Amino acid sequence: MRTRPKQHRRPAAWALVSLGLSLSLAGARTYAAEESNDNRGNPLRFSGFATLGLTHNDNATAGAVTSFSQLKPVYQGWSANMDTVLGLQLEWQPLNSTTFQVQGVARAGEDMQPRLRIAALRQQLGQGLSLNLGRMRSPLFFDSSIAEIGYANLTVRPSPTIYGVINSVASLDGADLQWRLNLGDASLLAQVFGGRYDYTHRFNNFSPALSADASLRGLLGFSLSANLQDLTLRVSRTEIDRYVLRSDQVTQINTGLTQLSGALQQMTLNPMLPPAMAAALQAKAQGLDALRNPFDNRPIYTSVGLDGNWQRWRLLAELTWMDPRNDLVGRGTGYSLTLARSFGDFTPYLNVAQLKRSSAKLNTSTLAPTGLNPQLDAGLSQLQQGFDQAQQFADISSRSLSFGLRWDWRENMAIKTQLDLVRTPNANTPGPLAVPKLPFDNKLQLFSVTLDAVF
Repeated sequence: MRTRPKQHRRPAAWALVSLGLSLSLAGARTYAAEESNDNRGNPLRFSGFATLGLTHNDNATAGAVTSFSQLKPVYQGWSANMDTVLGLQLEWQPLNSTTFQVQGVARAGEDMQPRLRIAALRQQLGQGLSLNLGRMRSPLFFDSSIAEIGYANLTVRPSPTIYGVINSVASLDGADLQWRLNLGDASLLAQVFGGRYDYTHRFNNFSPALSADASLRGLLGFSLSANLQDLTLRVSRTEIDRYVLRSDQVTQINTGLTQLSGALQQMTLNPMLPPAMAAALQAKAQGLDALRNPFDNRPIYTSVGLDGNWQRWRLLAELTWMDPRNDLVGRGTGYSLTLARSFGDFTPYLNVAQLKRSSAKLNTSTLAPTGLNPQLDAGLSQLQQGFDQAQQFADISSRSLSFGLRWDWRENMAIKTQLDLVRTPNANTPGPLAVPKLPFDNKLQLFSVTLDAVF
């Protein structure tokens, strides 16, 4: 792992990601992560990370979240819900080649309820090969494995503009095979992974907010990384066979579609109906059946990122592509670019990020009225209004401009201030924001102050 200037250093944070954590074993004899190489044979190592943060939102019509699993958005005024987090970690190494890892995280935005992020066995296989089995940190994007570790990030947080969806998939239950090749001061890392994950997806664009059970199955992916003296490059691609969302509201939609489809099928049995019209009604019924479970998708995530240093300058860049293979959700292309320059322990930085929907919307013409039955047409109209609203809320396009200052005031501790200017395409597109009602004021300013630490 390459070494960075103090204010830019990631090795401690990357080490933290691979360590274990246990909330119930906090009293065990342990050492800090930075001292782990001098552990004098103790097979137990305990460490952690924490962020104490306050964020001010100036918008009375929209809240801010870091992921779509966040229970409590940051609405107008001051709140600790955006960034405040505590992570505890435990690593047990009974053999030189075998490590058990556990990590738990509690976030203010989720009422500080502990969530298990890592519970895995890591086995060194020799020849640069290693295998992880169990629950691991999400490997989907460039910084997804350290998104919650504030100290590891130059900025206050990876931009929610492109990380909001990925942050919801915080872990992976499955297997991860890695092969590392060291070449002097450089190294190459190839990674293949697969598994599943479940979480609660929050639809904060309703009042009151709604929850859905999200299930990811058949997740397969790979990543390739090159770590040079002052540059890290990484490319990754992940395909998910089934991304299923289930809730009472989805059940109601399915029930309504089934009832209307059945009514259309019944109408086609009328012998007085012209054959052409009967065929049109039959096709309409099939179109309604195809709209069942409208949020289910089969996403493909692609990320290309770099992190480079040149003298006192630092550049971070990432391009992302999201193809859900679902017209309601829609494809998206995103980027994040951060430029920073250090002045001793102080590092001012600038970040620009954007996610843009790049596909056509779902075709809901099958919900058009028939002109044959007022009651049937009223049901079709109601469903069409619901789908139109769902398409508005599903469009997470947005762009942001952020200015910040990082102060590495002590070893393993940093204070950051950051101003985010966030904007969605229009007043009827909430983007990644929590917007209970449309239209809304689609320009939002966030001011954040955080204290980050690893221990």
